[in-house]
Amino acid sequence: MIPNEKMYSIKEVAGMLAVGRDTVKRWIDNGSLEAVKLPKAGGKGRNTTWRIPESSLKRFLERSKAA
Repeated sequence: MIPNEKMYSIKEVAGMLAVGRDTVKRWIDNGSLEAVKLPKAGGKGRNTTWRIPESSLKRFLERSKAA
């Protein structure tokens, strides 16, 4: 991860790649897409959220093209 790097939510990545949020979460869970788990400020329910660094998304897309 690069300091001050753009970070995307699961919802944003899903929209960019035209897939469901569950698909993006599966890629994170199986290690295909690197993501950072962060504490969520306030709110109810789950107290963490995932962010995908732009560099991780670029690496994921490059590997996907090569496959």
